[in-house]
Amino acid sequence: MSTKHLTKGDACPPLEAGVLRIYSMKFCPYAERTRLVLQAKNIPHELVNVNTWIKPEWFVDKNPNTLVPVLEKDGQIVYESLITSDYLDELYPDQRPMYPKDTYQKAKDKMVIGLFGDKISGAFWKSAIGRGKDQEAKEKLISELGKLDAELKQRGTNFFGGEQPGMVDYMIWPFFARFTSHLVFGDNADLPDSLPVLQAYKARMMEDPTVKSSILPEKAYTEFITHYRTPTTKFDEIET
Repeated sequence: MSTKHLTKGDACPPLEAGVLRIYSMKFCPYAERTRLVLQAKNIPHELVNVNTWIKPEWFVDKNPNTLVPVLEKDGQIVYESLITSDYLDELYPDQRPMYPKDTYQKAKDKMVIGLFGDKISGAFWKSAIGRGKDQEAKEKLISELGKLDAELKQRGTNFFGGEQPGMVDYMIWPFFARFTSHLVFGDNADLPDSLPVLQAYKARMMEDPTVKSSILPEKAYTEFITHYRTPTTKFDEIET
């Protein structure tokens, strides 16, 4: 399956029976969440990339919100990053479960993911828009990340998933990968020293085989975010 980003006028590739497909976009952190779960659980699938700036006409039939990621198999369609990730974990329960077996610990993991979605991702994008120069937005982001730092310290494990990454880790990682490229802490800045647990955590995550297989060069993230939603928006032209 071609990884070219399909755009207006492009036909939707035919989908064979029994094949799981993900509609994605190479630089989207939300689509990356689902791709990480697919990779971690070693789930066979095919990839169709979508130009999320000038979208193909048929994509609205896959997701009325016209957002990635979307999963499709045998006429069944599921979308939204957290929903698709949980769906995959339940659909393939014997292939590296992403949540702990303990009901309470699973609930705690879901609360951490909720914290990230409710507080941290919003602060991330606000600081990114200000290119790290909006001091209030940057301080808000650091404050919210401090809760994650404290949570991981309290758990006393290498990852939120324990001794290997789990669902929490793969849901938050795409944003960690973009801290520097999206200038959320300022020019060429990464996690500040006030978050030492998360600094060490990020270094460990970068050695995870699943993450290593998906991470793109820093300059690729930078080039994408610099041009996205402008007349010079780039997808396939960016070297990865």
